[in-house]
Order: sequence, then structure tokens, then C-alpha cells
Amino acid sequence: MSTAPILGIDFGTTNTSAAFFDKAGKLRVVPVTDKSFTLPSVVWFHAADKAIVGHAARRQIIDDPRHTVFGAKRFLGRRYQSEYVTQHKDKYAFELVEAPDGYTAVKMYGKVTSLTDVTQLVIKQILTLANHAAGEPFRECVLTVPAHASIRQREAVRQAAEQCGLQVRAIINEPTAAALYYANLRNPEQTVMVFDLGGGTFDATLLAVHNRVVKVLATGGDAFLGGANFDERIVEFLVSDFQRQHGIDLRANQVVMQRLVFAAESAKMTLSTRDSTVMRVPCIAQKDGGFVDFDYTLTRKQLEEMVFQLIERAASACDDVLERAKLKADNIDELVLVGGQTRMPVIRQRFSHFKRLSSDKEVNPELGVAVGAAILGRNLARGISGLTDVVPMPIGIMVPGGAQHEVIPANTPVPATRSVTLELPLIPGPISVALFESLDTTTVERELLGTVRIELDWRTTHKGPTTLELRMGQDFILNAALVSPQGTRHPLTITDLRAPKRTS
Repeated sequence: MSTAPILGIDFGTTNTSAAFFDKAGKLRVVPVTDKSFTLPSVVWFHAADKAIVGHAARRQIIDDPRHTVFGAKRFLGRRYQSEYVTQHKDKYAFELVEAPDGYTAVKMYGKVTSLTDVTQLVIKQILTLANHAAGEPFRECVLTVPAHASIRQREAVRQAAEQCGLQVRAIINEPTAAALYYANLRNPEQTVMVFDLGGGTFDATLLAVHNRVVKVLATGGDAFLGGANFDERIVEFLVSDFQRQHGIDLRANQVVMQRLVFAAESAKMTLSTRDSTVMRVPCIAQKDGGFVDFDYTLTRKQLEEMVFQLIERAASACDDVLERAKLKADNIDELVLVGGQTRMPVIRQRFSHFKRLSSDKEVNPELGVAVGAAILGRNLARGISGLTDVVPMPIGIMVPGGAQHEVIPANTPVPATRSVTLELPLIPGPISVALFESLDTTTVERELLGTVRIELDWRTTHKGPTTLELRMGQDFILNAALVSPQGTRHPLTITDLRAPKRTS
């Protein structure tokens, strides 16, 4: 047991927040400014090795978009050649490039900086603010990630925190953290679904809450659905309208498009409390020897029509999770809404068929995940956890010849140990077996985790079928081992398992 507070950090696509329990046992949410508890996850490089983070950096999205990195979490821990990066990298004014290790990085003033290092700058800033609020430096933390975060993405966030001098006590799924927050407010036994629609991802997680202990029953969602997609729909509509009026296509100008994304996000937030808002972006294009300003009045009704399909995607994901658990909306005691995008009134209307929706006063959409992480930190300091989680995506293997096997199914409670028996040819030299996260070859989320080598000595010494054992720990770290017919275990090294290395 530890007496030192453990910091809960919610590193978000749009904003980052942190919370902790002080030595008196009081919950403290880390203030960022006099009026805000959220730090924009934005980094502005004003030189190759100099950057500022947060609100001041966010303002540079308009003034210096080529050197202002936002939404980095969406690319963190992803290979540059992956389908997702290929589809989205050209939407940003800042330059995304391939680092020497094959992962996605940014290039600023000719220098390549890994996204792990960009993340480290954000975490370092929230840590500095937390140290000031606590009056002493934090040594340990609990990190949150989307439920559908890959092992690589989890490790990239872990490395960023470790670079700040923090020991990572746990990495917890964001909806599970929100459920811990919820469980801290409720004592009776309940079944809840956490609807977590943040800036970059959507998670729907079904949980059983009993005596403030949280058990994950099933998790699902959409790894490519978030507030940024809502912003993109607005921008696409506005760009088409501008082209119709002025005959100018703005899509090829990344700087202009990024300015429009910034304006779209602000308008979207305003329309959560108002029926209409005026969007103005000066000098957005040139025509007939002069500048053309962007000026448009956007209504809430228009916005709701634009994003109808996105909300239905979220509804479909919720239905899938309920179906896997063999439950219906009527069986759920409460839909817990977290993530800033859930402040949109039409989302609450769409899911009004659930018995009860959490209110903003009960569960703060922006801060609930950080508070949940702080609660887990407090529990860990006391020697308990208060939760059981599940594997978010299936873990599978591919053997030489292309045969695939799912070894650890999605929604298996962790820690989990599963085995698969392999028939391997007696060919000279080692045999490499590839490990994948998700066996669905049609999805961009099919990530190569690494490979294991089965040496010829093992196959000649241990006659008969080879058993490969995979173990997913509570910390979502994967381990592999060979098991002989006689029960002898031989640990294997998974090469290229960890997140991207730092670039110098």
C-alpha cells in the first residue's frame, strides 16, 4: 500500500484532464486556468525543439496551422503505411511523415518528432499543473485510453508518461474509468452502459456495478467515430456551399481547411445551447484581385441533418454490444454519457429509449474519465482495484502458409490465458508466427503486434504438436510461450511489440 497520491490522467484527442485524491482523501480535479479544468491536447512548435501546449497553442491553429499539432492521438501508435493514416493524413495542415521505425511522426522545421514525444509534451504540461495543485511532485499515474485502443497505442501512451518520469500503475479503458466514477456515486447493484463519444473514438461498454465494484460485461464501439467526424461533416457542407456561391474549391488548401475545422468545432459547441450561430473566417480566399471572407449562419437543425448518419453509427454499435450480452435497452438501468460530443442535444434525444440518461451534473462529460482514473489510483494505493476488464479486440495468429487462428476472443475477461495447437513443418531454421490484433482482414484496425520465433531445436526436442500460449495481463501487456506435450513452458520474445521508439 502507498500513501502518495496517484494521478489519474485522461489524455484525450481534443482535451486532456487530470484528477487525484489528496492525502486528506479529498477529490481534486487539476485546474488548467481560472475558468477551465481541461487542457487542449494541442502543441504549437515555434522552433524545431521549442513548443507550447494548451490554450495558447490552440489559438495558433488559425495563425500558424502548419506548425500546430492537434488530434495527434488519432495517429499515435499507428504505422505510417496503415490504411487509416493513408486515408486521413492529408486532412491536416501540419506534415505527417514516416519515422525511421515505420510509425507516424510529424515534421517541424525539418526535424522529425515522434507522436510519442508530442504526447509527452501534453502529459508533461498537465503533470506540471498537477504538481502545482498538489504541492508536491507525482511519481505514479493511471492512464486512460479508448476501449478500442490497440496494444501499440496503449504502449505509446505509456512511454510518453514514462518519459515524464511517471511510473504507470495501470492503463484503464476510458468507459471503464467513467463507470468507476459512476459507481462512486451509486451504491446499489445496477447494469449500465457507458456511451463514450469523445473527440476521436466512440466506445460503448456494458458494465455491472455492485458495491462500487465495476465488472465489464462487453465492449464495442467505433474506433473511427468521434467529434472530429462531426466537424468534418460541417466543413464539407460549408466548402460545398462556398464553392457554389463563389466558384472556388477550398479543399486543396490545407491551411484554409484547418481554419474551417477550428471554426466548425466552435460552432458545433455553440449549437449545443443555441439554435443558430454565425461563422466568420476572414480572408479565406482570393477572387477578382481581392480577398473573400467566409460568412455563414449555421442552424442546429442543419447540423443535426449533417450528422444523422454518424449518430446512427453510434446507435448501431450500442445495439451490437447489447446483442453480444443478450440484453435489451430495457434491461439497462442507466446510459452514462461521457465525452464532450454527448453534450449535443440530439444525441440525448436519440437515446431517450433507455430508462435513464445520466445528467451533466451527475457525470461531467469532460472530466468523468479523469475522475475515474483518479478513483482507480486511490484504490490501487489502498491495494485494491474495484474493477474487472475485458479484452477489447481479438488476438490471433498467422502461421506460415497463411492459416489464421483466433486465440483470445474479444470480451474475454483479463487476465486471460489461451492456447492454440499448431502443426508445424520440420523445415530447416526457425519458423515465425505473426501475432495480430483483430483477425478481420477487412478492417483498418487489423494491427500486426509482432512475431515470435519457434526454433528448430524446440521442434526436434519436443516431438508432436506444438502448443502456443498467449496471455493478456490486466495491464493489457501480451506475453507468449511454447508448451511441450509434457507441460514444459518456454517463454517467447514478441519482437516489435512495444510502441514506436523515440526519434532523436
